[in-house]
Amino acid sequence: MASNKGLTLKDYNWINSKCRSIAKLEAHGVTDKFIRNELYVLGVFAFRQFHKAEMPADMLHPSLTYQPQAKELEAV
Repeated sequence: MASNKGLTLKDYNWINSKCRSIAKLEAHGVTDKFIRNELYVLGVFAFRQFHKAEMPADMLHPSLTYQPQAKELEAV
């Protein structure tokens, strides 16, 4: 029986590549704020890919069940 959750080899390769890139950024003196942002995006990607969900339109709300409020939609 095929699973509808989990990471593919392509996902693992992208995550590994991103981790190496973030380490290089750190070695070149990039600000902590930027590195934290990259790590956050990496975590959101891994979480959403594991559950076979697309990246969220709003990165501040990465939940699988999040539904934007009407006034949030107006702001976009």
